[in-house]
Amino acid sequence: MNNKNILFINTGVIWGGVEGWHYKTSKELAKRGYNVYILAAKDTPFYNECKKENLKVDTINIIGNGTFLNLFKVLSLKKYLINNKIDVMFFCQSSHFKFASLAGFLAGVEKIIYRRALANPINNHLYNRIALKNFITHFMAISETTLSKSIQNLPENFINKKIRLIYNGVRKDDFLDPKIESNLREEFSINRDDILIANIGRLCHQKSQQDLLKALYHVKRKTKKFKVLFVGSGDKVDEYKKLTKELDLKENVIFTGFRKDIPSILSQIDFVVHTALYEGCPWIVLETMASGKPIVAVDIPSIRELVLDGKTGYLSLRNKDELAENIFRMIRNKDKEKMGEKARSIFKDKYTFELMINKIEDYFLS
Repeated sequence: MNNKNILFINTGVIWGGVEGWHYKTSKELAKRGYNVYILAAKDTPFYNECKKENLKVDTINIIGNGTFLNLFKVLSLKKYLINNKIDVMFFCQSSHFKFASLAGFLAGVEKIIYRRALANPINNHLYNRIALKNFITHFMAISETTLSKSIQNLPENFINKKIRLIYNGVRKDDFLDPKIESNLREEFSINRDDILIANIGRLCHQKSQQDLLKALYHVKRKTKKFKVLFVGSGDKVDEYKKLTKELDLKENVIFTGFRKDIPSILSQIDFVVHTALYEGCPWIVLETMASGKPIVAVDIPSIRELVLDGKTGYLSLRNKDELAENIFRMIRNKDKEKMGEKARSIFKDKYTFELMINKIEDYFLS
């Protein structure tokens, strides 16, 4: 039994990649014998899922950008940390960094880890510099892109000794031979000889699925024998459905809504298309690799770290013509399975969940 007390703080009100990481990581560390504590906003998806797993969950109000200025709340968290003898604490959002790092420092927490998942520059403000230099003990980046972007506005070598690079990790057993939850071709009346493509993620500005729809308009001029599943929900659903109709793609595009059976879906498709404007270390790309499927993606730095152009997929400029050409190339590619096998081999070496947790233990819990 490990006697370290570990705290995860997350007050996100939706279920996203950060919430998924906190949930999976906290559950695994509890399984490995650590004393895991959770602070979450009441009745959020993260709060409820952690409760279902019988993790020790306490409530905290949503942490905003100005919460660190509220001395009462800072001292309240400090008291919680001391009372529960917290040894290690993790948080991800920038607002949580400002607030929780101060409370952790005042409480004398041994290891205070800021896991940076956003590939955007940290503002070079005085308070941020103070917190990075004096309050946190480690800066955990989830990709080279996240790291370089995050620190680009900070003084050179400012926190180099605190940096730890740990990529996201996916449970390989979930994707190597998944249970088929639903036969997609039967569920959506898809012909056996149609190429089946998926875009998986929130339908939102960041994921930029309109770029895919516009590219598909050009793909359809070359072949009509494909179907694209847009798997997810979000604030752009109605806009994208309208665009689908305007581009005369209703026969080729299917909006599935939110689905939990992602391993099952990935096992049945031919390839994935990813068009996000920015990412840290996208789960769906790792999951696609774990499933042994190739990917066509818009070439952004974080994707370039994961997808080898011409070997495990195709990278494209954010240009509807080039994206369409790469999608069509993949449709016609008779070596799609070999590309997917190469992607899975890379995944097994670098991006498994077990490897991620082992590194967390080695870096922060030993």
